[in-house]
Amino acid sequence: MAQGHRERIINKALKYGIESFQKHEVLELYLFTLIPRVDTNPIAHELIRVFGSFYNVCNAPVEELLKIKGIGRRTAQQLKLFPSVARAYLLSMYGDKKLFSSVDDIGRYCVDLFCGRINEAMYLLCLDTNKAIIKQVLVAEGTPSQVFIEPRQIIEHVTYSSTHSVILCHNHPGGTLLPSQQDIEATQRIKAALDTIGIELLDHIIVGKGSFISFYEHNFRF
Repeated sequence: MAQGHRERIINKALKYGIESFQKHEVLELYLFTLIPRVDTNPIAHELIRVFGSFYNVCNAPVEELLKIKGIGRRTAQQLKLFPSVARAYLLSMYGDKKLFSSVDDIGRYCVDLFCGRINEAMYLLCLDTNKAIIKQVLVAEGTPSQVFIEPRQIIEHVTYSSTHSVILCHNHPGGTLLPSQQDIEATQRIKAALDTIGIELLDHIIVGKGSFISFYEHNFRF
């Protein structure tokens, strides 16, 4: 019975996509690969009941997931890793060297870069003379509401490298796109530090809830 149910769910997903799936069905489908030979429907229902969404399930602490009947440590760990896997999938489409032709292109890349992150974090995108990204660095990660960055954390990643210019990118997990006064002041300090070593700060992208805002395009002073 369970195997037949799994086949029906899988075939439905392959034929029609999962857009029409209920919340628990998407989770149930993923659990097929993690919990073999077990009816994952009641487990998926309970996960959604307790955490509310697939997103919340994947961002719940492992110890909280283990409280759900049918969830073992390996399954909890794999659920926790899902956002990182999704992020790797999205970023893989850009290839090894990334050359963008517009602010919108780089903004969409930054949105993918923060897929699944629940804490504020700052990335440094290092560009060559053609403005292609030669490396990206996770400079710091904080809490869901703040991240602290010192200019020296930026400088140490670009000194004695082939970096010609940089773009800062950080997220607001709460969804607000407008920069805070703290964001603006931190950007100004970082720009001043970069100016001393001849590296240009091209932009600062803020990501929130699948959208982004550009300091450059919105004339935020830095």
